[in-house]
Amino acid sequence: MGLNRRSLLIGSASGAGIVALGLVGLRSGSFTSSAVEPLPRDESFPKLPIGMNLAGIADWEPGFPFKNLFLGARPWTTRNLSGTGPHNTKAQAAFRYDDDGYPIQVPVAFPGAAEPQTVFTYLPNCRKPGRYVLLYDGDGEIDGLDSTKVISRKPGRLILRMAHAPDRYEAVVIRRSKLGNHVRNIRLLAEEHEASDLAADPFLPEFLDFCRPFRCLRFMGWAGTNNSTEEHWTNRKRPSFYTMVAVSGDPAARYGPAPTPFELKFSGGVAIELMIQLCNMLKIDPWFCIPHRATDDYIAQFAKLVLEKLDPNLKVYLEYSNEIWNWGFHQAGWMLRSPLVGALVEAKGGKAWKDSEKTQGEGHPERIGALFRRTFAIWEREWAGEARKRLVRVGAVQAAWFDASKRTIQWCLDNGGVDAVSPAAYFGATDAMYQKWSALGAALTAETVIDDMEEVLASMRGAGGFLQTAAFAIQHGLAFVAYEGGQHLQPKGQAELPYNAALGAAQTHPRMYDLYVELLRLNRDLGCSLFAHFSSVGRQGTRWGSWGAKASYDIPDAQSPKMRALLDCNVARA
Repeated sequence: MGLNRRSLLIGSASGAGIVALGLVGLRSGSFTSSAVEPLPRDESFPKLPIGMNLAGIADWEPGFPFKNLFLGARPWTTRNLSGTGPHNTKAQAAFRYDDDGYPIQVPVAFPGAAEPQTVFTYLPNCRKPGRYVLLYDGDGEIDGLDSTKVISRKPGRLILRMAHAPDRYEAVVIRRSKLGNHVRNIRLLAEEHEASDLAADPFLPEFLDFCRPFRCLRFMGWAGTNNSTEEHWTNRKRPSFYTMVAVSGDPAARYGPAPTPFELKFSGGVAIELMIQLCNMLKIDPWFCIPHRATDDYIAQFAKLVLEKLDPNLKVYLEYSNEIWNWGFHQAGWMLRSPLVGALVEAKGGKAWKDSEKTQGEGHPERIGALFRRTFAIWEREWAGEARKRLVRVGAVQAAWFDASKRTIQWCLDNGGVDAVSPAAYFGATDAMYQKWSALGAALTAETVIDDMEEVLASMRGAGGFLQTAAFAIQHGLAFVAYEGGQHLQPKGQAELPYNAALGAAQTHPRMYDLYVELLRLNRDLGCSLFAHFSSVGRQGTRWGSWGAKASYDIPDAQSPKMRALLDCNVARA
């Protein structure tokens, strides 16, 4: 993650710092704001439905989910035909591309370039080393780059040797592609998967095994939701597109150059059809996040596609974008400036602007509520009748600021409804703990980190925005769910600090299991009906955090206390 998510979960009351993720013992529906003693360890073991946020697709991250490694390729980079000169000649605009992102002719001339241009792409570097098969349609020539070596070739089929070493790159270059019969439909598979029916079964077995126990899969990461440039349905990514990697950006160019037409081709992350297919195969409910820039038609077509293709025995959790209040994401700034959002608020008699020119938005909780209701209303029209019973409209809110959360949900309640209130549920270091860790430096141990997190979890039965939000949901007859949650151990400021090794070691410490059980017990006591862990897999012990339940999908559960706790506390499907 590129943000300090914990900073969103710290609040204050009466001048004293409190953990806003505070929880209080709720038994038989009772509610009190006073602190209570932590539940004893002999309390009945917590059981509640557990969901999972699937990690986004990137070639450098562990845990790739697809048999076809080319679905993790980066956007095309260009280079001189001879391979000499700049690493990236930035000539993407010289090529024309088909609807699936393949250049229709290679090489091509580019004004100002010393020689004709070709395209190449980096590939996932997280699988086992060995022999791989590259298949393609069309007339052309493909070669390996860096540690990707061609062993044998014939038209449409290459045998490659790939090192998949952490200090190397895997890449292929299209040296020639014939106009009229261009190279397309590239598939890159381990030899044992060459005969696979990728349309019927595109996923790696270990990925399916990982997902199988969970009650819901949230596709925020897969969809490239944060900083998304998705807008029009006709431009969305199809399952046949050569890569499922998302490219983000800011079309308004407030935070840097606007995305080029080439970059816009890669918005959207994994195709929606693949998300639906995964859920249908495993009989798991999906949780979809609608891109913040999506048009009404995009939202309606999304709803229709899911209604048409999703197993009718499954329900859908529906969320608008992700953390609209989080100013680290482009969607927050867009929300505050958008004339569309201002008009939605004003249509209901609200005040949306600070100035008469309507350039400075205000009242962001109401603006967010209006965006939620716009999305919900469109889906309600498409999911009418019996289908409506399968739709869970999620109001995701900020755990640290109850007033903002209350205003957002109240807007939804006053203007058509919402089914679930959803803050995040993390535990992590306080400022005092960061100071202690900095003083200890490299002497900090995983055992001390775990001790400190036990203290945090004990404090989480005090007052705070999370507790108030959960109580507000229950009081209004709404479901309480956590869109994200888990440990939030990362160094202060996401810096490379001497104590970072201890944070990484804590991830596999046996007592991490106990921390997770306690967190889930606390959420169970609040009446949480779905806890969606963040996230599935990821590198452990980096300065950006250790978000994965495991480091990769093929690591045994026995080696991951976080994963074991999630599975042990999960309520199995009936």
